[in-house]
Amino acid sequence: MTLTLGLNFGTHDAAAAIVHNGTVVAAIEEERLNRIKNTKAFPEHSIRACLDLTGAHAKDLDQVALFVDPKLHLLLAPANLRFGTVASIGSLLSDLGKYRKRRRLPGMIRRSGLLPADLPVIPVPHHRAHAASSYLVSPFEDALVVTLDGRGEYETAAVFDGIGGRLTRHHHITYPHSFGYLYSALTRYLGFRPQTDEYKVMGLAAYGDTSYSERLDRLARFDAAAGRLRLDLRYFDHHRRPSARRTLYSPALVSLLGPPRQPGEEITDRHRDIAHALQRLLERLVGAYLGHAQSLVPRRTLCLAGGVALNCVANATVIGSGRFDQVFIQPAAGDAGTSVGAALSVCDPKHRVPLANAFLGPAYSDSVIETALSKLPAGRYRVRATISPHQEAAAMLSAGNVIGWFQGRMEFGPRALGARSILASPCSAATAVRINAMIKQREAFRPFAPAVLAEHATGYFDLAEAGALVYPYMLATSSVRPHRRDEIPAVVHIDGSARVQTVHRDTNPDLWRLIDAFRQQSGVPIVLNTSFNGADEPIVCTPDDAVATFVRCGLDGLVIGRFVATPSSPAASRSTGRLRKVP
Repeated sequence: MTLTLGLNFGTHDAAAAIVHNGTVVAAIEEERLNRIKNTKAFPEHSIRACLDLTGAHAKDLDQVALFVDPKLHLLLAPANLRFGTVASIGSLLSDLGKYRKRRRLPGMIRRSGLLPADLPVIPVPHHRAHAASSYLVSPFEDALVVTLDGRGEYETAAVFDGIGGRLTRHHHITYPHSFGYLYSALTRYLGFRPQTDEYKVMGLAAYGDTSYSERLDRLARFDAAAGRLRLDLRYFDHHRRPSARRTLYSPALVSLLGPPRQPGEEITDRHRDIAHALQRLLERLVGAYLGHAQSLVPRRTLCLAGGVALNCVANATVIGSGRFDQVFIQPAAGDAGTSVGAALSVCDPKHRVPLANAFLGPAYSDSVIETALSKLPAGRYRVRATISPHQEAAAMLSAGNVIGWFQGRMEFGPRALGARSILASPCSAATAVRINAMIKQREAFRPFAPAVLAEHATGYFDLAEAGALVYPYMLATSSVRPHRRDEIPAVVHIDGSARVQTVHRDTNPDLWRLIDAFRQQSGVPIVLNTSFNGADEPIVCTPDDAVATFVRCGLDGLVIGRFVATPSSPAASRSTGRLRKVP
């Protein structure tokens, strides 16, 4: 009987998770609680929340598993010294500084005051934590396991063989050659934030063409004979500058592609075409690496993890490649998921339990919800209890309303899967325009996801059997069947694709009941599903977050627990009024 706390912090997407005898019982991203998107902070709020969820105290923990092995950071130094330039010496000193910071992480845990000072802290290599986060919660006994990200210690990708709950590494790619840094460098070049906005580039890519493909192909290649990704480092500077000063791309990239886009600058066809070429390059490179991985570990079941595994379009290419019978991707495939993977890595693999769903965060009582609703601006909103929140929500969607939906335990991972969602009917393209422009205040090119009843999914989408375990987590795109596109235009991207979420009655019952009620009223077994948050905010966690976002974003309604809140007049839904304080 062991209770293990897994932690990720000091890098983006800080998180905590608790594993009890091989079962992930709680997992929460720190950003949801401290309200700082992609926070690196020590996850003190998440630790407390995970302990509360499990009914445990810090003294009940047996061990802490850390997402990184600090001593492995020393292996960055040889990689940088190979370049033999003054700039690379500066980068070397920066990397040694990172090693010193990483070495202090176990001490930070012990000094936090949250945990017993004598609690064992076990470091887990970053890519092993990624691999465990996927394989050890998958339903597979044996699997090829591949991790792809920017960098963890000195590795940027790795191949493992998962057998009987144990992971054996067979291959790795070392820094500075990196799938993740390739995509992040071009993300910055296109005027977006690296390690944050890559998904925007993925969405933008569908609007471009192949005009820049030949030039983008110069940036990287896969050496099949050596099994190595090779970036042409003339176009990058992530390996040459301390991280505080780097731009990720070099002047040579500007000479190749033209001037970089500045944040907020108009997006032109050139930017769209570069995004398109980048996305296609990534897909080819990932495909080549998976082919090499499968030659080393010849299995037809695949587990993917790492930040690159959040690229839904690349995942669709993998699923459709025919190489694999089944693919599994853990819903928090990025660094937040290493909190889960680290904890599982130090537990007995004989007791591992497959992940049933992603609802691993906190839930809230009616009394907490009522207190939050009481803070709505006086006279501007109506609140009532209901015995049929699913039916009420479906009726609001059928009437063309855009609503907040807050039910049960919060999701773990970057996708809103029906516990903390903004929902709408998919039947009008104008709805998507309104949500992008007025409610979420985001770029118009970004698509919305369809959440579809699993039993009706193949009637609307061209789904591959190999992706059956991926689609419930909204981690792969699919082609929308041509004769259905005019029926659900709000969730069809410019290229006829959609980032599908299949909703199963047994694993996501609240959202399933809502969509089924909407189907009975409208004839369409699909709703538009996007994350419940405003621009550049984390997804809501608490009822207070939900109520504040409901007001600020001008939603038409909020269905939260067994309560329904609506504006008392249309003008109220566009109000930015402050919430009242409750004595």
